[in-house]
Amino acid sequence: MLKLSNRFAKPVSSWSAPRQYDHFVQSLAAVVLVTMSSATSVLAQSSDTISTTQDTAQLTTDLVSVYERAREFDAEFQAGQFDLESTRTLVPQARSALRPQLTLGAETGLATVEDDGEGPFAESAISLSLTQTLFDVNSSRELDQAQVSVRQAEAQYAAIGQTLILRVATAYFEVLRAQVNVEFSQSELEAIDRQREQAERRFDVGLVPVTDVRTAQAQFDLAVAQEIVASNELFTAREALLRISGIDVQNPTPLADDLPLTPPQPADIDAWVALALEQNLELVSANLADQSNQMQIGVEKAVRYPTINFVGSATSTATDRFGQLDTNFADFSVQFNLPLSTGGRINASVAQARADARASNQELLAQERTTVQQTRDAYRGVQASISQVRALQQALASTEASTEATEAGFRAGTRTSVEVLQALRDTFSAKSDFAGARYDYIINTLNLKAASGTLSEDDLYAINRFLAVPE
Repeated sequence: MLKLSNRFAKPVSSWSAPRQYDHFVQSLAAVVLVTMSSATSVLAQSSDTISTTQDTAQLTTDLVSVYERAREFDAEFQAGQFDLESTRTLVPQARSALRPQLTLGAETGLATVEDDGEGPFAESAISLSLTQTLFDVNSSRELDQAQVSVRQAEAQYAAIGQTLILRVATAYFEVLRAQVNVEFSQSELEAIDRQREQAERRFDVGLVPVTDVRTAQAQFDLAVAQEIVASNELFTAREALLRISGIDVQNPTPLADDLPLTPPQPADIDAWVALALEQNLELVSANLADQSNQMQIGVEKAVRYPTINFVGSATSTATDRFGQLDTNFADFSVQFNLPLSTGGRINASVAQARADARASNQELLAQERTTVQQTRDAYRGVQASISQVRALQQALASTEASTEATEAGFRAGTRTSVEVLQALRDTFSAKSDFAGARYDYIINTLNLKAASGTLSEDDLYAINRFLAVPE
């Protein structure tokens, strides 16, 4: 658990600076203390409100464990499952219109004959009717459309699954990124604090001017503010992961140092675009939605066609009226129905279906263009991330060497404390950027696979194998 530092509360040595500046430093330290105390209180209160215990959070710190919890907890993923279940019922509903319809009816009551005043007498009847569709183009087309709708829902659900993988991975590595930034900001604060104390001691013996002390104090105050920002960003990142998975991951397993930087294969951006146009799940779903809307035109037109049904019924009646006999009656027929006029309803429905089909076709075109853009951006993002990681790795080595040389020069009297402070900030900035670039590489790789429709849980398991187990 990362803890916020209160080192900035240390008093400044007495040096002959103006009284107003000394008062300003004391006021700033007091304000920062209050801010840090409030932030720590908020973090503590939030930890008490999470739905799972801290022990559970400690056990589920790797990427795959968080993902498996998210599959059970995430509301968007669960809603996608229920939407798929709902859509799958469209097929049996549409098929039922083409299957036999059997109806049982019964009635009983009392009757009188007004002319002779006979009665009352009891009468009862029971009936059974059967209807079987022989020809109904509208119902047949609705069944075909329902099957396409189910395929669309399955593609959409698969897309939601891929999105969940991306959301979990992004949120997980954002927590790692924020955690690293807090660690580096705290290390930077400690280093600047040491440099500030050293500048004060050197000022006390007359080796450096007062400007060096003031500069060190200003850099220290800035580092304190940056640590507060980094801590708050960590809290925000943990909240985002908590919303998806339902667990507060306080110690996510970090990336190993030997993470391989594998470029996209094939190394051809056009090949990835072609694959995306064929397999991108959002595009597949949009294509099936367009097919369904095109089929709706045929469904509405089919209302004009005749329907032919076989209808059979059997009725049995019973009465206690004197002179009346019980009867049994059966009737079988073939019914032909043809709508001659519907007041313009069919024409209006067809026009509406055509407009909806045109709209869905444009949405398909927009999704196609979006898919191409996302694929190209993700491909270039992976390549850029690899180059950036390698460049930042070299930059980190250079800044560390530069910091060592600057500190040696400061001890020898050839460099100022301002130069040392800037070198320290450059080093910690390079460390933070290097760690973030590695996370960007992973996210960009997942984005490329999602855009091409090839992202699966196996990719998440492969990344999880490169998480370092804390010793």
